[in-house]
Amino acid sequence: MNKRLNLLRARVREFPTGPKNSITDIKGVRVGHLTISKDFQDELGEKIFIRTGLTAVVPCEMEKEKRLFAGFFALRGNNEITGYEVKDDFCYLNSPLVLSNSYNVGKVYNAILSYGFSLGRSEVWPPVVLGVDDSWLSDMNMYSLTENQAVQLLHNSPDSQVEEGSVGIGLGLRAWGWKGGIGTSSRIFSLSGKKFSLGVLAASNHGNKPDSQRKSSVKKSDSFQAKGSLMLILAVDIPLVPFQIQHIASSIVVSLPSINTLNNCQDSVICFLFSTANAMSLKNGGPLVFDYSLIADSTLERIVRAGADAAREAILRSLLLADSVEGRLGREVKTIPDNEFKKILGLFGSLS
Repeated sequence: MNKRLNLLRARVREFPTGPKNSITDIKGVRVGHLTISKDFQDELGEKIFIRTGLTAVVPCEMEKEKRLFAGFFALRGNNEITGYEVKDDFCYLNSPLVLSNSYNVGKVYNAILSYGFSLGRSEVWPPVVLGVDDSWLSDMNMYSLTENQAVQLLHNSPDSQVEEGSVGIGLGLRAWGWKGGIGTSSRIFSLSGKKFSLGVLAASNHGNKPDSQRKSSVKKSDSFQAKGSLMLILAVDIPLVPFQIQHIASSIVVSLPSINTLNNCQDSVICFLFSTANAMSLKNGGPLVFDYSLIADSTLERIVRAGADAAREAILRSLLLADSVEGRLGREVKTIPDNEFKKILGLFGSLS
């Protein structure tokens, strides 16, 4: 275990973590990373830095034709996101979710379709790709991954402990002026004597001051305002229906500390939540009538508390476990020092 995680021991958890403290504690969920770090020169001799990647969340056994209930909430959405309208209208998910940089969204969209068809699925639409701007560290317009790379990632994503920090799409991210990246966490709790799990994966790329506010001198030609965002993917095995999913997703976003927007009010916060319970089998076209179960609305408050606490820990882990990275224009984004991390930890606090 990374010794820096000891800094999180001061947090009081109302709910215990899962065995892996990861989104993969939800049965059937797999997560994989493709990390791309390349340096080369263009035709004019300028040095090009590629610091990007993909992070894929495969929500269930994709070999089986089935849909999951899902919901989506965006606060100041400024990201490229595919499939949003279908999720909003029909509230179902039947594809992986992939975090990609903004310029690779199209390639990944096609890769998800190819992946689904390679498994013999008749329906893997609409593919869900969430675009993240990693152009502070990476020359996004100078490199495009191949569709085959994304397809292989989806086939090979494991259900083991999730790698965190500067991996996958997390390689080129920054948060609060320090190195951001990927973090994950999970919570276990009981409802009516039954045990359920909730997991969160966070990609932190927010809270960075615009160049006009930076103390260090920045050449006018180098000045660049990347679009900041905090991306949260939540998975649960709790039997929920769409209006409950929407309530939980929106409540978790608005529960986050105001520090998310103090440095940059243009940052977006995106939360995508899916439930592996109430899976709808589409085998042979599916039945004409589906049977669902759902929890009482009176329990939603406990789920929101557990989800909000897991989300906060995932964000904190994404900072704590990220390694320093040097990228475009000679920029280096360093790992957050312990004393600065403790300041953010104090602002995040505990939900207890």
